[in-house]
Amino acid sequence: MESLRKTPPKMKIFFSIALFLLAISVNSESAIDQNLLQRTIPTFNVLNFGAIGDGIHDDTRAFAEAWKATCEGGTGTPKMVVPKGKTFVLRAIKFIGPCVTRNVVVQISGSIVAPISPRDWGLSGDNKRWILFRDVSGLTVNGGGIIDGRGKIWWENSCSNEHHKNRPGCSRSQPASVNFFRTHDSRFKDITVKNSPMFHVKLLNLNNFEVHNIRVDSPENSPNTDGLHTQNVNHVNISNSEFRSGDDCVSIGNSSSHVYIRDCHCGPGHGVSIGSLGENGHLAEVNNIHVERVNFYGTMNGVRIKTWQDGKGECHSVSFKNCNFTNVLNPIIIDQNYFSKSRQEVSAVKIFNITYENLRGTVDVRTPSAISLRCSTIVGCGGLQFKGISFKPSKTTSRLFSTCMNAKGRVIGSVDPPLTCLMAG
Repeated sequence: MESLRKTPPKMKIFFSIALFLLAISVNSESAIDQNLLQRTIPTFNVLNFGAIGDGIHDDTRAFAEAWKATCEGGTGTPKMVVPKGKTFVLRAIKFIGPCVTRNVVVQISGSIVAPISPRDWGLSGDNKRWILFRDVSGLTVNGGGIIDGRGKIWWENSCSNEHHKNRPGCSRSQPASVNFFRTHDSRFKDITVKNSPMFHVKLLNLNNFEVHNIRVDSPENSPNTDGLHTQNVNHVNISNSEFRSGDDCVSIGNSSSHVYIRDCHCGPGHGVSIGSLGENGHLAEVNNIHVERVNFYGTMNGVRIKTWQDGKGECHSVSFKNCNFTNVLNPIIIDQNYFSKSRQEVSAVKIFNITYENLRGTVDVRTPSAISLRCSTIVGCGGLQFKGISFKPSKTTSRLFSTCMNAKGRVIGSVDPPLTCLMAG
């Protein structure tokens, strides 16, 4: 019986050979699968279209041709590659769809820089966009690279420059660096955008867009350099990103809904702002904006809602939760008289159902009003809810306070400084 349980040597050799052949077969099939995968992801390197990448010569035409080939790539997910270790100079450029395939990738691993002189940008008419992605659904822009707008000369000539505001010949409008227009179901991730002449990233007229792990970096005194701006968007997720600029870290413009900002760094800058809304009597429709786990460092504002007098429409269903503030000037602010002259109101944007929860940190005592609610005399603010708020002065010898005007809501639990000025409603 024992001899029957033993496997003959010849059988062992047979099984070993069979297993070896099976392993070769599996590896061969895997290699074939990888080759098939590579063939289904056509790659278009800008160097193959004449780009030089020396940081001196203009590579705009090569990028345009590489994009044309990528967008017309007929199979799989075509990828346009901007390789690492190179610096490419681009004038104003448009990457326009729709593309042949459902998805397309632009992998920016190298550096893209703007021309140093504004007159070399190639801007025409009212076009104030440097890099524009338009009508491309299923777009992914990633790669770990850098986009540098070289905005110093633009800032120096801006009418908003604090050293020479509105001087004769100043520029009232500068180009935004990276613009996404009607790019539905798309992503922008793992990219640094720096030194933009004006807004760094703009999201316009789009649905279902993800921003993840981007870095915005411009000097604190650079005018109008918002980190990211949204307008006429729906379902936008902004996460794990850093914003350092001379204006709002993130600004939520008109017709924005279901925007989520989570796990981000803000500062220096002007905080996270909704607005300004209702300028020149325009209709505002902003709702379902949610800001959570954002750290504010040395910002001019923390979480802000700002509207113009005589605006129309609504801003509602907004929440600011679980944020930390370090030496921030105005941690919580509603301003319904943004840049408005002292005159009788005719209309106003209605603000209601706003939640502030678990907001904590220190306040720059140059503005000791930690909570400032300046609401419209016509419609006021209603349904404001405050829960678990704790602010301390950055200098222990100072005291903080709260201010209200036409603000209604309720306090749940502890709020410091006390919000005794809040009316019920």
